[in-house]
Amino acid sequence: MIEQLKQSMYQIHKNLKLYLESVFFLRMLRVLIALPLLSYLFLQILNVTGLSSITENTIFEVLRHPVALVVLLVLGLTSIFFIYYEQAYYFMLAHLQDTQEPYRLKTIIQKLNNKARYIINIQSVVFLIYFILILPIASIGMSPGLASNLYIPHFITDELLKFNGGWLIYFGVFALIIYLSLRLIFVVPYFVVEKEATILQAVKKSWQHTRKKSITNILYLGIIVGLYALAIGTLTGVLLIPLMIIERILPVAAPVVAGITLTFLQIVLFFSFGLLQGVFANVLYRLAYNRTGAPSAIKRDTKSFFFRPWSKILYPILAIVFISTVVGNTVSLTKILYQPTTQIIAHRGYMAEGVENTIGSLRAAKTAKADFVEMDIQQTKDQQFVVIHDANLGRLANRPERIQDLTLAQLQEIQVSAGGHSDFIPSFEDYLAVAKEIDMKLVVELKLHGDESDDMEEKFVEILQKADVTKEYIVQSLDETTVARVKELDPEIKTGYLVALNIGNLPKTSADMVVIEEFSLNQRLMEQARDQGKGIMVWTVNQENLVRRAFGLNVDGIITNEPSKAFAIRETFDQERTLAQRVQELLE
Repeated sequence: MIEQLKQSMYQIHKNLKLYLESVFFLRMLRVLIALPLLSYLFLQILNVTGLSSITENTIFEVLRHPVALVVLLVLGLTSIFFIYYEQAYYFMLAHLQDTQEPYRLKTIIQKLNNKARYIINIQSVVFLIYFILILPIASIGMSPGLASNLYIPHFITDELLKFNGGWLIYFGVFALIIYLSLRLIFVVPYFVVEKEATILQAVKKSWQHTRKKSITNILYLGIIVGLYALAIGTLTGVLLIPLMIIERILPVAAPVVAGITLTFLQIVLFFSFGLLQGVFANVLYRLAYNRTGAPSAIKRDTKSFFFRPWSKILYPILAIVFISTVVGNTVSLTKILYQPTTQIIAHRGYMAEGVENTIGSLRAAKTAKADFVEMDIQQTKDQQFVVIHDANLGRLANRPERIQDLTLAQLQEIQVSAGGHSDFIPSFEDYLAVAKEIDMKLVVELKLHGDESDDMEEKFVEILQKADVTKEYIVQSLDETTVARVKELDPEIKTGYLVALNIGNLPKTSADMVVIEEFSLNQRLMEQARDQGKGIMVWTVNQENLVRRAFGLNVDGIITNEPSKAFAIRETFDQERTLAQRVQELLE
């Protein structure tokens, strides 16, 4: 492995300009062609279905619409093609360099086109599953750009890990995916390099070649990623040193230096990831074909690899882009960021200090200085309201009963436990009384199990009105009809439409706020919400970088398991942060 790595680094070093141009070419292909085309196809799906976005509630409308289904198929195949070209390019380049075959960009594209015919059949399903589920882990840092943002939303893993044995399922599946990744790690080089190899044949060959080598492969790949991270971390630190010095001795020049530093770091990260892809492709190619000899002399076509007549135009354009980026970064780093007005909402109370949705976790959230507490209520068998999230008592009380099958009195006698804490299930009215006592506002989520009374919303609104909290509390639900009914009964109540997954524009809703999972949050949705006069709340935001991102966008509220940490971040969000610290945060 060490020999293959040395040979690969030699190839990259000898052809550094070629690889830098390749990185630039592939990124431009993605930005100028792939993403616009995929966006266009997605917008056509929204147009033919009349939807503003695709959520968990509207996905079946897409699947039931013949035209939308066809466009969705085209979008999927287009995605496969772009992912294939972006990933296969470096393997073909490594192969041509190794075999000393003369090549140009056109040569590589033609060879990749010849293999693309194997994708236009039923095997494309195998290819799609492979890239989405396997490659982002198998290639560790070499994942294709179009798939690099694919991950399981945090709320799914958070909920899974709360169940008994959930962690075992999670890590078991994760271990299985890693194992499959390592066994199938040579699929792409075998498929790309061998002229008549089908995807299934490449899968079979990789499986055979990696037998009893999984542990060795993961160690080797781990070494490469570790060295890469060390190199990038060191280079980042070195580039930040001049800025830290300038901030102390010549503060007036620091903003411009900060803008230049950030721009250089962005360029470094832009190209370094592509170079890492090149290193991985070379190493995997050599391991797949047991190439241990000295690197071959490179034979390239006498004509330029890339079309040079554009160079006279390209370089001035790049210079203008660089200067514009420096100016933009300088403005971004030096603009005054006021402390965000984002409200901190403790998810089911403060679960680190009490059982979720109990009086104990409610009081703990007050101590943690949360602005609101998000809590869940359901209707009981006797049409009362109880504070609990799950539809049954299995997770918190180790009992099989469903909430809808028990009366409020029965539920209040049941002890629930989690995280070393124990408490009792409270009624909504008791919970509300304590919230008023400690001056804690609530975000009340109405959870539906299907057996609610016909006047459920009326009963609920009456409780809020009786407690005189209709102007202070927020009411949310996954069911848009329910929040619309609550708003109709009392227009003073601020309502939120809860969406677990949103792809596209801001969902259409009559609610005052859209409550989305952090996976779906972006600047475009924030702008659309402001234009429509609606608020945005985000759940469940726990990681520090995600909390800072939400504060930076100044969303209306973040629902978090860590209200104490979020409060500390908000309090110091723009206090005493050096320009060097701001540069580091923008790079995260």
